[in-house]
Amino acid sequence: MVNIGIERLRKLRQKETLTDANRKTFLHDEWKGIRGKFIAQTTAGGIAFMLWFLGCLSYLYGTLDGSIGRHDNIKVLAVNYDGGIVGQAMDAAYQQLRNPAFFTVEYHSPEEFPTEEDMYHSVWEGHYWGAISVTNGASNRLAAAIQGGDAATSYNPDDALHWVWNQQYYTAFVQQIVQSGMQQLVGATRLAYIKINGTQAARSLNETDSAAVQAFMNPISATATNIKVAPFGAVILLNTVSMAIPILQQFFFLLVLNGVAQKHQLYSKMTVRSSLLVRRVAGLLYSFGAALCQTGYFWAFKENWQVNGNQFVLTWMTLWLLMHIHLLILDSISTIAPLPVMPFVILLWVFLNLASSLSPLELQAGFYHWGIALPSHEAYSILVTIWTGGAHNRLYRALPIMFSWWVLANITTSITHWRACHLAYKMEHQESIGIKNSKTRDEEAAISAEEPESGRCSRQATRTAENLERIRSAEETAMEQRQAYGPSIPPLA
Repeated sequence: MVNIGIERLRKLRQKETLTDANRKTFLHDEWKGIRGKFIAQTTAGGIAFMLWFLGCLSYLYGTLDGSIGRHDNIKVLAVNYDGGIVGQAMDAAYQQLRNPAFFTVEYHSPEEFPTEEDMYHSVWEGHYWGAISVTNGASNRLAAAIQGGDAATSYNPDDALHWVWNQQYYTAFVQQIVQSGMQQLVGATRLAYIKINGTQAARSLNETDSAAVQAFMNPISATATNIKVAPFGAVILLNTVSMAIPILQQFFFLLVLNGVAQKHQLYSKMTVRSSLLVRRVAGLLYSFGAALCQTGYFWAFKENWQVNGNQFVLTWMTLWLLMHIHLLILDSISTIAPLPVMPFVILLWVFLNLASSLSPLELQAGFYHWGIALPSHEAYSILVTIWTGGAHNRLYRALPIMFSWWVLANITTSITHWRACHLAYKMEHQESIGIKNSKTRDEEAAISAEEPESGRCSRQATRTAENLERIRSAEETAMEQRQAYGPSIPPLA
């Protein structure tokens, strides 16, 4: 089999189109002038992209650089409804754990938050990342349980502390910072209680009562309330890759839309208003379908994620708005930016938006906080509110920012479209004049076909020069078309 493959490869290399006899090596003198240009241009392009990726990824990585040292920017509410030894133990535990890599506990009085329901709503509304409370009567219940009897039998250490969190909001970070930190705080509170009150508790311990001994050995634990459980593995993609995909989808569709418009010369033959409406409708329909597809694979891989049909539709509409914003922005830029610049623009726009939703602003250095104005950041904020049934509601900020982008992009796209129609018509008009001049010259050449030999040679040289000029004109026309229609790929049919 190997010999057969080698024989076929040898025959393939002997074909006229591939044989070395009809080609020159890179080091041949024929490439002497081109060789240096090829190396210089390839090197310049490669270095430009390396540096651009370096800059974009440095910006992205910079949003997470030193974030562990900013965990204390994450605020957690704490209320002591007990007023006894358990509350003292929790305070001592927090003072021991307190450092820049641990969340900040903000203590408030029971008068400010009369019930645990008030604490829950404070987290639900997004004022705090979490909340923890020492339940009313926790110290008395524990003291009674250590002495034995019915109090020991009915004692549940999980009733001592209660904490609340929202797993849906920046899931990876809230699990790492809030969930893990709460577990550390509860464990440290147990140890602090033993250190503060262990000797006193041992004196009153009913050693003959196994339930009392159990309460003494495990005095304090906690009950957790999760506002929105996010139990599926793909949740980590919702604020990462899923925020970059809408931009890429719209850019690739834009290439197709421009290619079809260029092939059928929409800008030069159709009225400006009609061509603008055609592009708007095409963009709306495509972003509508693309948003449906993205929402569809969110739901297809949701596993045990508890979301309903209403949330599906709202997610779909949010992604539709986000995608249409990206399409309009890229359309505006691509119409006026030179073609070689577009890869740099796309990369920058992708990484800026991705960085704005990748991690919470509380963990980013102040330099990056401007990302709150980017559409992807606000879109993710809206999506979290939808998925949690209204929690962490920032619609008062997110919707105005997103609609501002949409309105501004509609205006700029309309302006650049008028410019493109102007250039396309101008190019078409100049091309038609060139074709007429070419036909005139051909007719003159036919009339003078009976000229003497010397005259025909002169005429032949003139036609050769004209053909070269036509080739150059074709290249210029292609460049002008790209300038008018923007980057494009040929239509499929």
